[in-house]
Parts: sequence; C-alpha cells; structure tokens
Amino acid sequence: MIGYYAHQHGSGHLNFARLFAKVFEDEICTFSSLKKPEALKGQFVQLPDENPDGTAFTDNQIPVPDYLHYSPVGQRSIQLRSAQILREVVKRNIKLMIVDVSVEIAALMRASSIPYAYVKLPGHRDDAAHVQAFQGAVFVLAYYPEEFESGQTPDWLRKKTIYLGFITDRKIGQPIASTSEEVNNILVISGGGGNDRLIKAIHILPERFASAEIKIVGMPEENFNNFRIRNCGYVQNFQNLIEQADLVVANCGLNSVTEILQAKKAFVAIPEERPYEEQETTAFHLYQHDLAIDPNSIVELEDLEILKHRTWDVENDLSAISKLKNHLDGNYDRLPLIPELFANQQQEEHAE
Repeated sequence: MIGYYAHQHGSGHLNFARLFAKVFEDEICTFSSLKKPEALKGQFVQLPDENPDGTAFTDNQIPVPDYLHYSPVGQRSIQLRSAQILREVVKRNIKLMIVDVSVEIAALMRASSIPYAYVKLPGHRDDAAHVQAFQGAVFVLAYYPEEFESGQTPDWLRKKTIYLGFITDRKIGQPIASTSEEVNNILVISGGGGNDRLIKAIHILPERFASAEIKIVGMPEENFNNFRIRNCGYVQNFQNLIEQADLVVANCGLNSVTEILQAKKAFVAIPEERPYEEQETTAFHLYQHDLAIDPNSIVELEDLEILKHRTWDVENDLSAISKLKNHLDGNYDRLPLIPELFANQQQEEHAE
C-alpha cells in the first residue's frame, strides 16, 4: 500500500492522485483536504485544511525554520491534522508516501521514519526547504520530460528524479485538422490558480483574429463585451472543444499543457506568475521546442505561421505510472535504489 498526499491548492495535485489511483487501485490511499472526486479509486483520507483557525500564538510567533515554508506555532487544527496523517499511515501500513507537494509533510514523514517520494514541479526550486525535501526523499518524481527541466537544477537532483513525462488518461479523438489557412476557432483554457495575464491576452484576440469564434472555459466569473467571445464557464470534459479548435490559448500549468500537446494543437502559451518561476520555465521550453508561441508573437505572425508547429507525443495509457508500480512491487525494502532502475531507460526522441 502506498499513500498519495495531494496538496489543497489548485486541482492539479488531486488529478495526478487520480491517475496514480487508476493504476494502483486498491493498493493506494489518497490524503487530501480537497473533496474526494467520484472518479478517484482506492482508499481516501479526508483531511482538514491548513488555513488559520485562530488558535496559533499571535504574540510570540517563532520564525519558520529554513526547512519549512508554512509553520504557525500552536495552531490546533494543524496539530490534529498531523496526528491524523500519522495515525492513518500506520494503521493502513503505508510503505511509501508520495508527497505532491508539501515540504512540511515531507519533514513529517521523514521525522516519523516513513519513506516518501517528493513530486518536483517545474521551475527553479533551489530554496533550502525544497532542497532538503528532495534530499530526504527516497526518490523524486517529475510529471514532465527531463528536456523540460530547469537549467539551474543540479546534477545530483536530476539523477535522483524519475521523469515520468507528460501523463494523462484523456482520450483525445482524432484531431480535426484545419483545411483553412486561417484561424477560425479559438479555445481559451483558464487554470484554477490565477489568470491575470491570460485575461489581458483575451482582449486582443477579437481584434487580431477578426472572424474567429472564441470560446472560453474555466473562467465563469468574467464577462467579455464581444459577441464573438462565448464564455462557457467551468466545463468538466472539454476534449471535444480542444479537438474542434484551430488554436488553443492557455496558461502553462502541467495539466493544460499535457492535454494541448496530446491533441497536437497550435498553442499560444501564456505563463502566469507563480512561485519559483514554475510556469515561466515550462513556457520557455515550449517556445524552445517550437511547441507553442509567445503571446507577443500573435500580432506579428500570419495565421498560417501560427498554425504550423511541432508536436510532442503524449501517452494516454499511463504506462509510465505502470512501470513505476512494477518496479516498486516487491522492492519497498530497497526504495533508495529505485531511481537506478530507471537510470538506463532509453531516451526517446519525442519531438517530430
């Protein structure tokens, strides 16, 4: 039995937990403060959130040590939450906890003698807390290819990381190839963690693409005073909208990027401001590999130039997670050696 801790900020962490649970099934237990999705398989532990509850010492807060990010002193809800996590881990005989993401949970696991794997998000994560979380992990996981790794990531961390690549279980149908040399159908996808730069870009789309129909998903609170912009609000499954689009405009979160690349669509990538330059790093590699274009370029490029782009093969059979599971089975007593089992994997050329 493995555990999967899914952070409460954003929906991406719980989505990756769902993908792991689809492979591990009854051999996984997800821990999260978010509500359990109906599609999530395996066991589930509902946790209280970490938000301030008024019980922390307000007059004598001790500075947070460098191996933690968020650590109020005296907060009762966090005390009970930590005790609940440890109690459930021991009761369910968790052999490995995948931490996605929290340096505090990583420290809790290590101090409690529980092996953990830490999920590394894109970006420059070289602060003391992240470095120590990586050091304390039996291995590190990345849900993107090594080619998308930050140039500032040290060699020791690269060697400790298992790059699963872009992973999804979405079954995008046969992409509808555009026979036109013009952009007629635009889909805008908004992530859940803030979209200020995306909103600014939306306002220039009707002027730049004078005859295109523009659909927006994930942004129900916004109103746009243009008859060609249709705000569809939150849409659970928008694969058909991606298939129909000539051009997709989106932020650079891993879930959105993965689905757009899988559909092999022309992509305007707009990185939102995030800690550790998370989305900026992903956008840099998308531009570098000619998989997406910078939003500043859409005014300069002709439609035909925008529609021409390279593609990246994205598997939707979860084979990377299955491979990890196969290597973990029977090897929980030698977890620090697990990355060595992946070290000699063939480096495939994904770009076409």
